[in-house]
Amino acid sequence: MKFSDASAQDGLNSQIHWFRSAGLFWMVVVLCSCAPSFAQLPNPAASGPAKENPEGFTPGWTLGARFEGSYSADGGIYDLGSALGYNFSHHFGIDAGVPFYFVSTPSVTKKNDAGAVSGIGVGTFFTDIRLNYPNKSLNYSSAVHLTAPTGDRKKGFSTGHATWNLANHIDHAFGDFSPFLDAGAGNTIMDTRFFHRPFVTFGYNAQFNGGLEYDPGNFSFSASVYDVAPWGNQTLISRVFRCGASAKCSAGGPTKNRKSFTTASVSVGAADLVRDNGFNTGIDYKPVGYLDLEFDFSRSVPLQLNSYSFGIGVDLSWLLRPHAH
Repeated sequence: MKFSDASAQDGLNSQIHWFRSAGLFWMVVVLCSCAPSFAQLPNPAASGPAKENPEGFTPGWTLGARFEGSYSADGGIYDLGSALGYNFSHHFGIDAGVPFYFVSTPSVTKKNDAGAVSGIGVGTFFTDIRLNYPNKSLNYSSAVHLTAPTGDRKKGFSTGHATWNLANHIDHAFGDFSPFLDAGAGNTIMDTRFFHRPFVTFGYNAQFNGGLEYDPGNFSFSASVYDVAPWGNQTLISRVFRCGASAKCSAGGPTKNRKSFTTASVSVGAADLVRDNGFNTGIDYKPVGYLDLEFDFSRSVPLQLNSYSFGIGVDLSWLLRPHAH
């Protein structure tokens, strides 16, 4: 019992340390990002632009930052995303940036596996090409997400390859209720606001997420189910287990172990290695127009993993725009 209490205390202290470090870094970047052209947060939720601005994007320069992450029994994955962009019209925009990662591994995992690590580092450079067509009958938005292999592969901050993802979103509002569907494809599985995975993947896949959002005012609630359908050979790179500094990170051979990311840096296998499905729930709260607070829960059925996620966003441009009193 004493050993369990000590392990729990070690885990709590580790989480507090990383939250403090991540929070401090996020505050510094946000303060440095105070520009008059700040128009939106980077990589917003697909339903966000249509609901907040029925005309679409606000034309002009954009500059943003968002701090978010997930904690589960397999580790904590947090990132600060910052991006500079330009909206050419109400319907077309582009931005680019780079995330900064904070990874926290549970102390119990570290004791069982010497290669389990915590760490921080810069992720992959990304570019988003975004389309947005809000409409009373059907809202549609789409984005092409491109990355360059600039992150450290040994830390799981990059796949070691250039990646692409195409994402599409549609929804229709019936009063305060909005059914929605997200569908996309790519050569890596992207993190979502609900689930920052303790690993990254390289291999073709399709992703689907569908559900219902209830938005009566400052609070909004959502519930959805998701499915990741991969095909072909897959490579999985762990964010919580690291190979030696001088060692070459390579897989030991094909595996079907769904939890291989907790004991190996790199795993390879068929589509079942990364196949996933489950459900999400989320609460979003906007106490004022420029502040967005979010808490989410996700359950991965194949991994038997519960993830608790959060997001903090500040829209500084809201403070610069005139508002009716």
